[in-house]
Amino acid sequence: MTFYAEMAAVADDLIAEFGQLGAIRRTVAPTGPDYDPTPGAEVDYAAFFAVMDYTAREIDGTRVLATDKKALLAVGSLTITPALDDKLVEADGTVYRIVPPLKQLSPAGSPVMFEVQCRR
Repeated sequence: MTFYAEMAAVADDLIAEFGQLGAIRRTVAPTGPDYDPTPGAEVDYAAFFAVMDYTAREIDGTRVLATDKKALLAVGSLTITPALDDKLVEADGTVYRIVPPLKQLSPAGSPVMFEVQCRR
């Protein structure tokens, strides 16, 4: 096991212990003919993540709002790669939109965790 793979395992363990089991909600592509498509359904993919507030220093009122949240996602719990069109669903049902930037911490090409900015 490489150093970064070990760090990913440690990050996964910490996020699972101190975070929550929620979901990444993705809308799948519409189906049917172009002239009468059926809207895509929303599908939830289980994920462990920790949600926290931004510090006062990080809030600028434009890119980061006072109501925004920062979420750290455990890569080992993901079956999909988060995207900007996805939503983050907390264990209590609170739904957040994922807004830019969507950051993947991956030193030397080894994914360790995702940091996402979420907005209601």
